[in-house]
Amino acid sequence: MTEIVLALVKARLGISTVVRDPYLTSMINGVIRELEKIHGLIINPADNSHLMFIADYSEYRYSNKDNPIMPRHLQWRMHNLMISNKLLTVANILLVDILPDVPVTNTVYLLVDGTKQMYIDGAWTTVAITDGVWMVV
Repeated sequence: MTEIVLALVKARLGISTVVRDPYLTSMINGVIRELEKIHGLIINPADNSHLMFIADYSEYRYSNKDNPIMPRHLQWRMHNLMISNKLLTVANILLVDILPDVPVTNTVYLLVDGTKQMYIDGAWTTVAITDGVWMVV
C-alpha cells in the first residue's frame, strides 16, 4: 500500500527521482498510523478512496510543514471516513424485538429481523462485523 501511495504523492508533487522517497515514505507511514491509532480507522488498501485520502493528506503534510490548519476539503473527507469506517468498541450483544428507549453504551442490538444496530453519537446506526471487527455500515 505504501508504494502505491508513494507513487501518487510523487506524481502530485511532480517528483520523479528517488531522493525524497525515504522522507515521503516515513510521512506516509505516519499518516497511516495516525489514521489507524489515533482516529480508529481501518484502512483498506483495496479502497481507492482510502489510498487517495492518504496520498492527499501526505502531500498536504509535505507541502505545508509550517501550517497546522488542515484544509476544509481534507477535514470533510476525514470526517466522512471516520463516520463510515470507525473501529467500534463492542462490550455486549443483545437479542431484542425492538430497540430500547435507553440504549446501553457499547452494545450492539441484534433485532429479530437480523439487523444489527448500535446507538452512536445520538442516533441508531447499522453496524456489521467484518474480519472480526465491528464497523459502521
